[in-house]
Amino acid sequence: MKKLLSIVLSAVMLISVGALSLNAFAATAIVGSQEDVPGQINIIPEVNGKTSKDVEYDRDEDNDRVITFTYKGKGKFIRWDFPGMVEGRDYEILSGGSDSSNPITIKVYPSYTGEVIANAIVEEEESTTASSQTTKQNKDKVSPETGAVAATGIAAMGAGVAILAAAKKKNDAE
Repeated sequence: MKKLLSIVLSAVMLISVGALSLNAFAATAIVGSQEDVPGQINIIPEVNGKTSKDVEYDRDEDNDRVITFTYKGKGKFIRWDFPGMVEGRDYEILSGGSDSSNPITIKVYPSYTGEVIANAIVEEEESTTASSQTTKQNKDKVSPETGAVAATGIAAMGAGVAILAAAKKKNDAE
């Protein structure tokens, strides 16, 4: 009886730990996966240094390294900034580019392999700032809910300990 109980308890613990580990692995795989195509660059649109949906971009149909960025937000647009890139070495401006020019079209040189961060520098309005702080949450980097799996694993381990304790009491009574 002890061997059978030990085997069952070991299996329950193994399944519990395995479920937790598998779920954590799946979360990493989902978050880290993006459609990376060899030679294609990753674009991160930002407003004042924070990821934003207020910057839209379109790639040229003939050359995916020619990108047009447009600021669509409510704040007063000031200028474009491309952090981590040097104009003339990593990219060139094809159209736009004056301090208050919106949209801007750039061509990223083939030698540049990093991410293209298009940062719109904007003077935000008071009401826009307050509402954007409460609603800006990057859901892409939040791992999936794992509380149910963790609770199940803890409950299964608790049940195993209770069974083991009951078996021990039974053996001590004999």
